[in-house]
Amino acid sequence: MQPESSWESARAQSDLIRLYCHPTILRLLVALGEGRQSAGRLSLIPGCGGCSAEEALRQMRYRWIVDQDENGYTLTNNGALLALRLRNLCETLHRIRCGRGAHGLQPMPALFEEVQDDLIRITRPASIHALRDPGSARDETKAWLAEQGFFTGADRTVALSAEGAEILESIERCIRTFEVIERFNSFFQIHSLDGMPESALATIDALICADLICDVPVNFEQGLAYFYDVIREAEQLHGVSTWFLPQIAETIWERVTAGAEIELVITPELAEKLWNEEIVRKGRNPADFPNLRFYVCTIPVKVGLTVTDKALSLGLFLRDGRTYDRIHDLLCFTPEAVAWGERLFRHYRERSVPIEEFFSDGVRATGSCR
Repeated sequence: MQPESSWESARAQSDLIRLYCHPTILRLLVALGEGRQSAGRLSLIPGCGGCSAEEALRQMRYRWIVDQDENGYTLTNNGALLALRLRNLCETLHRIRCGRGAHGLQPMPALFEEVQDDLIRITRPASIHALRDPGSARDETKAWLAEQGFFTGADRTVALSAEGAEILESIERCIRTFEVIERFNSFFQIHSLDGMPESALATIDALICADLICDVPVNFEQGLAYFYDVIREAEQLHGVSTWFLPQIAETIWERVTAGAEIELVITPELAEKLWNEEIVRKGRNPADFPNLRFYVCTIPVKVGLTVTDKALSLGLFLRDGRTYDRIHDLLCFTPEAVAWGERLFRHYRERSVPIEEFFSDGVRATGSCR
């Protein structure tokens, strides 16, 4: 990347991060992270009085970061994702300042107050550009970053220190998260995120290269062409599901007989139906297919997930938490997205039992969503 384009990229991206790192917006995010707040209560927060809070809330509503009703303000799904990533950036700054041996973190309001000066300075365009390309850093910026311990060496030999590399990675993840929120704003807003653990939400930036599949076909099966392609090309397939179609099951069986490794986490309701229709009625002996394993989840399943060795397909329930959205999916083919999907799959598999154990021991789950 040429220096000029690198600078322009840093400026464009830092405009986004500086918006969300503005002290007033951060204070509002911290307060709203505790739950619904009235406008009057928000105005009492130090630094959030008068027009600054009104303007910040207006921008946050415009970007679907907060919702407003007659009872006050709440964070949207996008706001919750944003608050989580910004907290991680504050924690990184605090850890670097206090040393890796420091134990415990203050509550977010106090944590922010402690690191806010560094946070504002480190997210300036000049700082981001300098961290990405130390050799072209401006003298004033270079001196400050060196003083903070983010640079080592001097003049032409200047380079990122270990702390500099750590803070740069945290900033880059912030930027990717903000871009994911901006790109898939409506997708996250209309869906429930209850099916994803905090570890998955905190690393949502892994989906930055995803495509939103939005297909309203004449019939549901017609809209699954891309999904069949994902399955047919898989040498390994891990899935979490609350539903199935005979056509999908048959495509998966084709991969099983071809030797692909298949692991599926399903709900108790689906377990009985799937076992009867695909194993019992078709006279299949599970022992003949050691590369196919079913698990029955013991917690509510609120995602539709398919992870292969090449691709990730993610579907979610609508905000009511009961209706699975069969029209919208995120589809991605990057190694980072596949690794993210694998971690989410393991979250559900670790809270499941093998289907044989489910039937033999009469295990019953705590509930699931249809």
